[in-house]
Amino acid sequence: MSDVFSSLATSGRETTQQIASVLHSRKQDPEQHRMLQRFLTALEVTGGPLLEIGCGSGELLTDLCDRAGTATVVGIDHSLDLLKTARQAQSTSGNLRLLAADAHRLPFGAETFQTVLMYTLLSHTPDIPSVLREAHRVCHTGGQVAVLDGDYASADFSLGENDPLNACVAAWRAHYVLNTHALRSLPRLLQADGFQLTQSGAHTYTAAHSAYAFTIIDRGVDTMLDSGTIGKDLARSLKDEARRRAHEEGFVGSITYRFAVARKRPTARNATGA
Repeated sequence: MSDVFSSLATSGRETTQQIASVLHSRKQDPEQHRMLQRFLTALEVTGGPLLEIGCGSGELLTDLCDRAGTATVVGIDHSLDLLKTARQAQSTSGNLRLLAADAHRLPFGAETFQTVLMYTLLSHTPDIPSVLREAHRVCHTGGQVAVLDGDYASADFSLGENDPLNACVAAWRAHYVLNTHALRSLPRLLQADGFQLTQSGAHTYTAAHSAYAFTIIDRGVDTMLDSGTIGKDLARSLKDEARRRAHEEGFVGSITYRFAVARKRPTARNATGA
């Protein structure tokens, strides 16, 4: 299974521009925005420093800088092009640092950050335990790690059985999502890496008139077209059908997103004050 997001560091500019456009559409989506605000409100951001691993083009950075006050906010990503977009969008944020880095090998010392966030990162990383171990290492004892990500196996854009739009979703998922089911085990994954779970749950994203939802269908259609699975006429018809449904049915699709917030437990050494 391939994943465009996991290889962005070595992708051409056309691909990264497409992804930046997708991320911008997601940021502008009202339902996605409400979901993000609920997630951020659940955090206790009382200071910093704060790290977002996989910040992409900076969807969360403005909110994080506002919530962190004068504390330092650091965003890292492996795509230089996405970081450039983030830097342009956040040029007035004086407390923000952006760095090119690998989530599996963070360039920070132990216990550097009070809060570590990952937003739709783990679904694209080839080694989830490695990323969580690094998040644990750089997080303060008693600090928090927060994750929000798609349970993309749940994506359903159908109005009935054998719906052709779900074939588009399946093609999109195969090309753009590496870990389709892993987020269902998020609480266990965090606890296995030394975190104490404080809250977890799920949000349902339901798309109606959504430019972001259309990008899912369009990318799936383009994947099938490029592979020769379908022709140009059917590709146009599938994209048109998604837009017809938005207008006439008021529904394009839905995806479950899973979240968890956890604290870094003291080690036996820290607990005894040794």
